[in-house]
Order: sequence, then C-alpha cells, then structure tokens
Amino acid sequence: MALVACLFSLFSTSFSLVGRKEGTKHLIGVTHKPPIIIDPVTSTYVFPTAAPSSEDCIWIFPQHIKDYKTVGYNHTLITFSNQQTVEIDMSLASFNNQIARTSMLHMKFSQKMRMMESNFPSMNMFFPPATLAAETRRYYNTMISENKDSDDKDE
Repeated sequence: MALVACLFSLFSTSFSLVGRKEGTKHLIGVTHKPPIIIDPVTSTYVFPTAAPSSEDCIWIFPQHIKDYKTVGYNHTLITFSNQQTVEIDMSLASFNNQIARTSMLHMKFSQKMRMMESNFPSMNMFFPPATLAAETRRYYNTMISENKDSDDKDE
C-alpha cells in the first residue's frame, strides 16, 4: 500500500522537477536527460533535448509530434500536430533515443499502476472498480425498457 502512495506521489502535481527526475530514475534508471511525467492521469510526458540545466534545453511533448526527420548534420526538424515546425540542434539518433526513453517511462509507469490496481483495487486512483457503483447495470437496462414501454403507450 505504501508503494502505491509512493509511486503516485512521485508524479503528483506538487512535486518539483527534481522529484520527477527521481521518479524517472526509479522506474527506468535514466539520469542523463531524463523524460518526465507531467500528468499521469492524462499521460502527459515531456523530454529534454539537452541537459535540463543548459540554456539550450528545449522540452518536447511527444504527444504533439506529427513527424520528424534529420536535417543537415546533427539537426532534427520536428513537425507538430498544429503544423508548426522547429529545427533543433540534436541528432536524429539522440532524438529517437529520447522518444524511446519516454515510451519506456510510459510503459513502466503503466505496468506499475496496473500491478498496484490489481493488488489493491480499493486504492485505484485512475479507474475505480465497477463494484463501487451505487446501482447495478441491470437497474439502468430496466429503466430504459420501462421508459420505452411508456413512450409506446403514449402514441
């Protein structure tokens, strides 16, 4: 139970960049240019193009990338879903590596949350178990049938 709280709190909105970097280190072991979970509920992730302490660092949100390709020597051209393009000083290989790290972080976090949800269903923070519903689904099917029958009688 403590692990659930620990995992979720590592990526809660109150944690700093340092705390989020620690969460990434814990899950995938990456310490250099680590991808970060911004919001685990909406699966919002971001990765840096350089060391986060560098003035040249640009943070990329991969869910907004439509396409990317190499341009010249050690440059990558990114096209975002809004059709804007940005050329960054990063090789295509490094860019692909950052995309892969971000995907790994997403996968590992999702696996940990599924494991916690199955071990502790009452602690499920994303999708409450169906057993917590006030009424059964059958109740709603009955109501739909009754309403339909009364509509038919009115005609």
